[in-house]
Amino acid sequence: MKNLAKLTLALAIMTSVVACGTKKADNKKTAEKPKTEALSATPERPTDAELHAYKAYHHARYMVQTVAQVGGTNKLLHTKELPTEGTDPVVSPALDHLYSKAVIDLTEGPVTVDIPGDIDDRYWSIHVTDQEHYTIFDEIRPVGKYTFVRKGKDMEVPEGAKVIECPEDYPHLFIRIQMKTPEDKANALAVQERVTLTGVSKPLEIDNYIKFTLATHDVYPENAGVLESVIDFNEEDYNRVTQYLLTISNNFPTTQGMFGPIDSKEPNSNNPECRAAAIFGHLGLPAEHAIYMPNFVNCDKEPLNGDNKEVFTFAYNPHKVEEFWSITRYSVLTRNTIPGKRDVFNSYNTKPDEDGNISITFSTEDPNDGTYWMPVNAGEPYYFIIRYYKADLADLPDSHCK
Repeated sequence: MKNLAKLTLALAIMTSVVACGTKKADNKKTAEKPKTEALSATPERPTDAELHAYKAYHHARYMVQTVAQVGGTNKLLHTKELPTEGTDPVVSPALDHLYSKAVIDLTEGPVTVDIPGDIDDRYWSIHVTDQEHYTIFDEIRPVGKYTFVRKGKDMEVPEGAKVIECPEDYPHLFIRIQMKTPEDKANALAVQERVTLTGVSKPLEIDNYIKFTLATHDVYPENAGVLESVIDFNEEDYNRVTQYLLTISNNFPTTQGMFGPIDSKEPNSNNPECRAAAIFGHLGLPAEHAIYMPNFVNCDKEPLNGDNKEVFTFAYNPHKVEEFWSITRYSVLTRNTIPGKRDVFNSYNTKPDEDGNISITFSTEDPNDGTYWMPVNAGEPYYFIIRYYKADLADLPDSHCK
């Protein structure tokens, strides 16, 4: 049970939930992030309907928060700094790229995003998620105009634009622009600033997240009647499902099945628990686009802790990864980056050894032995995540524990 408790605490790291307190509240209220507690026993399994409602509830709440933050729908929210100081509201934030996000609003007509086409030195991508938290569109290196239209409505599309047909009024747009090193920041910002979004902007208020989803989204036939059965799903239900998912998250060692379209062929994509656990990495990319591998323990299955020196070896050119890779480290206590310390290694800030590998030492003191040093805090549990962009899912790189 002791090891289960430690793993349960560590597994909370994947969550990007901006969560609520434990008391019942109206859906409109924004509350504080819950404290993660190590559970010694698995709570009762939620129903499939509750697991599905969990996704819709979280996503609708997130949209309200994002619209309030940026000042309306159809407005791009740009991040201008990598979240390296442990203060970003996203948990386990990626340190590979700057984000540009928007809640698209199709209630007044089509919306167009225009992405510059003369970029040739980095990864960037577009990712669109629907209100049931399925991916409906993603593309690496998008160029030109992409117009969102509401399925079933006759909407005018600019000439030459690529059409993204949406089964809802409020799809979510996520653009990632790679930032290779701190010195590369100005170049990434220059790309970000040239992305434009055209559409009518309005506020967004929601009284009941499930009713809102049903009213503004064409629920998939596979899920017909599900949300109607849990229409009063509330904050207390949300926290209860969160507790359950924390205890079974180790059933999903990678993100395969979590973020793809509803007809995804990825393993576990039809598993309600896997899909609900995706909220722990809300708005993540489908595995064929990027796969994330969290590591909470060392190769002897012992929880990672700053009191112990750990050395892991990784391939500098990982097998069948078309885009890029990164390795990021986080504190379990904060589920975030560690202020003032290096948090990421990738192919842009490392060089291979004579065997084509890199070795990373996780320790409190610089080993000064030719390995790359990832600082950790004494006595503090930590974890790291390996991210592979455009990997061959049928032939993933070897594990660092192999």
